[in-house]
Amino acid sequence: MNITKENGTLFIDLPSECTIVKTEEHIKMLRSFFMPAELKKVELNAEAVEEIDTAYFQMLLSLKATAEHHKIPLSVSGMSHEVQKTEELYGLRF
Repeated sequence: MNITKENGTLFIDLPSECTIVKTEEHIKMLRSFFMPAELKKVELNAEAVEEIDTAYFQMLLSLKATAEHHKIPLSVSGMSHEVQKTEELYGLRF
């Protein structure tokens, strides 16, 4: 996961492997960058994702819920086929 912040926008690029093995580390990274008072929006790029499991998907849903709670728009770009399949499987959308 690559995270950058620029002009109030948090840019998050997901890696190819989004699994439970990476979840704890990525949660820590997100917490260190997610400062609601400093953010205007969050942009999530999921085009590189080749593998995603339930734990990682739940982390992303938590990110979405947290952004909504703080009224920070979250957009997803470059959605890979794997992420789309996971959304369909759970009946949930970003």
